[in-house]
Amino acid sequence: MGGTRSLPNWSGALVTAGDVAFYGTLDGWFKAVDAKTGKLLSKFKVGSGIVGNPITYRGPDGRQYVAVYAGIGGDLVLLAGDVRSDDPTDVRPPPTRTRDIGRHTSQGGIVWIFGL
Repeated sequence: MGGTRSLPNWSGALVTAGDVAFYGTLDGWFKAVDAKTGKLLSKFKVGSGIVGNPITYRGPDGRQYVAVYAGIGGDLVLLAGDVRSDDPTDVRPPPTRTRDIGRHTSQGGIVWIFGL
């Protein structure tokens, strides 16, 4: 269920009563899979890595929606070495698994909402 093989998944997963599982990847894909078989049902590129947990809700129009927050930043970006830290005391070395995350996603912060 992962994204780019070199990046870990930090998004939570949500499974609906209809056996559809939703999750996001650090390289910016929001995916829906069959919860029983793992077969990919759909995917959508959101533009930034997904580290939030998907949620579902019924809107005032009676329709069901799924929402997810996309937007990496903060320590992940600084640790990855993809931006320069202006703090001379921040001497943490880049981790090996997310060193090139900037090649797969961008910083951001937006809530995506999809109708089901």
